[in-house]
Amino acid sequence: MEVFAAKLSRLPETIAAVGDHGAADLAQALVGSGDRIVAAIGSGGSAVAAEYFARCRTTLGLGPTFVMTPMEFVLSMGEWAGAEVWLFSAGANNADVAAAFRAAATSRCEAIRLVTVRLDGATAIAAAVHPRAEVFVLPVADPKDGFLATHSMVAMVAGLLFGSDLATERPQGRDLVDAFGARATAALSDGLDELVGGFRRGDTVVAVHDPQLAAVAVLLETSLWETGIAPIQRTDFRNFAHGRHVWAARHPGAMFVLSLTTDESEVVWRPIDAAIPAEIRRGGMLLGHGGRLCNAVGIVRALAAIGHLGDVAGIDPGKPGRGPFAEAIYDDASLLTLADGLTAAVRHKAAARQLHDPADEVGGALCALGAERLRDLAEAKFTGIVLDYDGTVVHNQPLEARLGPPSKVVMDELVRLVDCGVRVGFATGRGGSAGKKLREALPSRVHDRILMGYYNGAHVRPLDIDITDDRPAVNEGVASVADWIAHSGMLRDGVHLDAREVQVTVNHTDLIDVATFAARLAECPEVVVGDVRVLRSHHSFDVVPRGTTKLTVVRAIAGNGGFVLGVGDSGSPLGNDHELLSGPYGVSLDSVCGSHIGAWTLFGSRLRGPDALARLLGAARAGGGAMTIDLSDLDLDRTE
Repeated sequence: MEVFAAKLSRLPETIAAVGDHGAADLAQALVGSGDRIVAAIGSGGSAVAAEYFARCRTTLGLGPTFVMTPMEFVLSMGEWAGAEVWLFSAGANNADVAAAFRAAATSRCEAIRLVTVRLDGATAIAAAVHPRAEVFVLPVADPKDGFLATHSMVAMVAGLLFGSDLATERPQGRDLVDAFGARATAALSDGLDELVGGFRRGDTVVAVHDPQLAAVAVLLETSLWETGIAPIQRTDFRNFAHGRHVWAARHPGAMFVLSLTTDESEVVWRPIDAAIPAEIRRGGMLLGHGGRLCNAVGIVRALAAIGHLGDVAGIDPGKPGRGPFAEAIYDDASLLTLADGLTAAVRHKAAARQLHDPADEVGGALCALGAERLRDLAEAKFTGIVLDYDGTVVHNQPLEARLGPPSKVVMDELVRLVDCGVRVGFATGRGGSAGKKLREALPSRVHDRILMGYYNGAHVRPLDIDITDDRPAVNEGVASVADWIAHSGMLRDGVHLDAREVQVTVNHTDLIDVATFAARLAECPEVVVGDVRVLRSHHSFDVVPRGTTKLTVVRAIAGNGGFVLGVGDSGSPLGNDHELLSGPYGVSLDSVCGSHIGAWTLFGSRLRGPDALARLLGAARAGGGAMTIDLSDLDLDRTE
C-alpha cells in the first residue's frame, strides 16, 4: 500500500502549488462560458474533474453542462454550434482525448478548453496552436500519478475551485487556498475507520449519493472498479429506492453501503437508512451544503477512503497490477480513427439518419460509405451539371436575397464550364422569374446552351426562351388542388394563391399553420389517388402533376451518355430536390435524407447554399466537354 499512501501524503503540496500558481485564466474562461452549453469531457480520474467542473458551473449560475466520456462525445456527432468543449486530461497524450479534441476541432463549437498538468502532451501541443483552443496547465507536487489519478486530478479540482472563487463578486482568495489545504490534510486521516471501517474483502459497494456530490461518487465508482478493490454501483438515494434495493435483500451479508449526503439531502437518506436491514454494513460522508469547497474536500476524503478500502482488500490503489492486455486496449487508437472519419458531411448525414430513422435502411458505417462516395465523386467525369435555384444559386433567406440577383462568383464559374463544353441545366420550382434572373446575370452568348426545367421539371426549355410567351398546357389535377387550397381556410387573409398551369406554389409565410396545412393537403383527393405530387422546399409547398421530376432535366442534359452532377439544397425525404440528389452523383448544399444511398452534403452544416456552391464549382476542372471535381480544392479537412 506504499505507492498510493505516498501519493496521498503530498496532495496538500499540490493544492498549495496550484494556489501559488493562481487561477485567473481559468476564472476568465469560466465567466466567459456564460450561459453557453458546455460539453465537459474526461476519462478515469479526469472524469471526476469534468464532473466537478459541472458542479462549479452550476454553483456559479452558468449554463448547462453535459459530462461525457471521449467516446460519448465523438459518437454524439453533434455540431455543438455556439457551445464550448472542455477537455480534462492529466497528460493530454492518449488517443481518446486526441479523438475528442479532433471531434471538437471539426465541430462548430465556439471554443475548446484543455485542462491538463502537462504542456508536452500531443493534444496539448495541438490545442496550443488551434485558433479556437486554449490550454490551462496546472502544477503538481508529484508529476507521476501512479495507476490512479491523484495529483493531476486534485490539481484540476483545485484550479477549478480557485478559478470559480475568483469568478464570484467577493473572492476569498488566499483564505480559500489555505482552507482547502487544511481541510484536505485533515480529510486524509481523520475518521476513516468510522467512514469505511465496516467494509470487508469481497463486499459489493453501493455508493448512494446526493446528486450535488456526483464528482465524489464518480471518483469512488471509477477508482474501486479500476483497481479491482470492489465491485461498485452508484446511484442517488431515490433511484436506489426504485428497485436498486433488491441486491440488499438478496445479499445483505456481502454488501457495503457508502452514503454521501449534504445538509439538505440528509433527511432524504435517513428513512432509507433506517429501512434497510441492520446487517448491511454502511458508512457515510456528510459534506456540508455540497458546494465547491465541500465537493473538493470530499474528493480528497474519498481518495483516503479508497486507500483504506485497498488495505482491507490487499490491493495498493497506486499499483494494483494490470492484466497483460491492459496496454493493448488503453493504447488502441480506434476512437481517433473513427473521429478522423466523422467528417462534417458524415455527421450531417448521421443526424438525418437519426432523425428519420428509416426502417428499411441497410446497415453500414457512414464513415466508410461517406469515404466511398467521395472517391466516386473524385473519379467521375461529368459531362453536365444540373442545379436547383432557390437555396442553391441564391440564398433562401432573407427574402431580398432570394428575389435578388444570383452570385456573380457562381455565374462566372458556370460560364467557365459552358465555355469548356460542359452542359449546364437548372431544375427549379420557380416559373419564369428564375429564367429572367439568369438571363440578366449570364451573357447572352450562353443562353441557348443552358437548359431550364421550370416548375420542378414540368416545363423544360432553353434559357433563351422566355416562357411568358411559351406556356405549358393546363393540368386538370393541379387546377383542382388549387381550387381546394383556395377554399381550405388555411391561407392568411389577403394572400394571392400562386397557381400556374402545371404547379401551385404555397409559401410557408402565406399559411396560418404550416404543419396543419401539410397534414390536410395530404388528404386532398387528387393527392390521395396520386394524380399530383406534393414537393417541399425550405420556404414553400409545390403541387405538380404526377410524373413531374427534376430528373427530366438530368436526362435531357445527359443525352446519350455521360455522368451528370446534381446540386440542390432540399434533399430531405419530401424535399423538392430529393430525386435530383439521391443518385450517386448528387450533392446537397443543405438538408439530406436518412438513407445512406440518398442525398449527402460535402461540407455538413458549416457551409451552405451559394457559398458552398461557389466552393464546389471552383474545384471543378473542365475541358473537352467534361469536368472533374478536385477534392483537394474543397478544403474538406478544415478544422477552424
